[in-house]
Amino acid sequence: MNQLSLETLKALIEINGDINSDYQHKDALFFRILKAAMRLVCCEMVCYITVENGVILKLVSKIKKDKETVANIDIVKSGIFDIVLRGESLYANDANEDLYYSQFLTQFDDDIDSFLFVPVKKSDSVYGIICLFNKVNSDFNENDKFVIESLASLAAGSLENFNKIQSQLNQISMVAGKLNSSNNVKIHDFVVKSPVIQDLMVYVKKAAVTNSSVLITGESGVGKELFAEQIYLNSNRVNKPFVRVNCAALSETLMESELFGHEKGAYTSAESSKKGRFEIADGGTIFLDEVGEIPLHLQPKLLRIIQDKQFERVGSAESISVDVRIIAATNRNLEEMVQNGLFREDLFFRLNVLPIRIPPLRARPDDIIPIAESFLKKYSNEYGKRFTGFSESAAEALQGYLWPGNVRELDNAVARACILGTEPIIMKDDFRLSITDSCVKQENDEGNTELASVIFNSEDKTLKNALNIFKRTYLLKILEECKWNQTKAGKVLGIQRTYVSRLMNELHIREK
Repeated sequence: MNQLSLETLKALIEINGDINSDYQHKDALFFRILKAAMRLVCCEMVCYITVENGVILKLVSKIKKDKETVANIDIVKSGIFDIVLRGESLYANDANEDLYYSQFLTQFDDDIDSFLFVPVKKSDSVYGIICLFNKVNSDFNENDKFVIESLASLAAGSLENFNKIQSQLNQISMVAGKLNSSNNVKIHDFVVKSPVIQDLMVYVKKAAVTNSSVLITGESGVGKELFAEQIYLNSNRVNKPFVRVNCAALSETLMESELFGHEKGAYTSAESSKKGRFEIADGGTIFLDEVGEIPLHLQPKLLRIIQDKQFERVGSAESISVDVRIIAATNRNLEEMVQNGLFREDLFFRLNVLPIRIPPLRARPDDIIPIAESFLKKYSNEYGKRFTGFSESAAEALQGYLWPGNVRELDNAVARACILGTEPIIMKDDFRLSITDSCVKQENDEGNTELASVIFNSEDKTLKNALNIFKRTYLLKILEECKWNQTKAGKVLGIQRTYVSRLMNELHIREK
């Protein structure tokens, strides 16, 4: 009876964690399964064949001499597969000496000497086949079959979980689509993975259920509009209008009419009366993007709406009452504008009841790949392409880039890659990223040299440890500068106070 060695058991435990670490894309899951197979059993090539309802579909993934390939190859049907589709593993050595085997195996590669086929199955259902191949002097045996069967059992569970999660996500998407279409509100996909954004969403949901004004701040392109949408979706006004206004796109002469409406004859081209955005948003929510661009002479009218819920159209003395929840956003420093006399202090305080600061993309690297995959799906559909994922080097390039333009730049990069790339995989060069833009100026002072020395001389040389040393040193410095006020430190760092507290616990930081 075959038994797994202690070393193999340890490897399988690690592999189980790895193949279940991410359910974003099925091709990535296939590759993790194949890499695990090569780790467990000596072989020159391994591939994955998909099966659906007992029918062989395609060879979809292959690793040959550590080179990954996403394929979409039709497989020639054979009686050999009938055995595997019944749920039984099959291996053969010296296969090139058998004409039946050798002709069958040429569709995978030339001069294959031995093969091992193991079904990935759960109960009576076969999800796919893991195929291992060798060319010379390396036969497969019963123990190899037993080890890969153990891997296949783990893989079947992972694929079943993947299918369930994707089914649930599709149902959620359908429900969201019905909700949004019923109110003619276009809602963007919202992807959350990083702890900092998960913590922020707790705050967002608490803010959503109130009627207080919200001020969203952050760098250009961080996705302030997406957070405004989440506030709207989680509010009790979700079935009411959601009106967006890009204040930066409106000229001073048109802004008053667009926001507050006008009466017929109010000015030369006003041939008929027109409702403004606030009137259209009555009962619902209005999103004022780039609110810092509203000129000073219009700010009192906005202040009056917040205070009294009333305004007048241009050319009218009659007050109109509205019930509108205001969400404002800006990438400008409104406090500095107040000090410079460019923004009313009372209006700032009225808007800033519930402040939300969105951290830049570089501060939440865990979000980069999930967001990029969302964009890839979007543009693959839009351009009629069949992209299935990113190569390993492409994913590394996305993670290594600093994204000065934040989510908007990532959106553009993926769109560009879909246009320039060759299906089915996006490669690193398809992004056309500027290396110089991704670099940060390195200060060569004594403090940085000392920090680098501490990291380099640490016994633990892992990237995780290096990042933790840096985070602990940097957080300590900010906390000391803020006199250990966690709220102020969070504002400087662009994160919520709760996340500062969480980092302090994780990094074992205590107030001195």
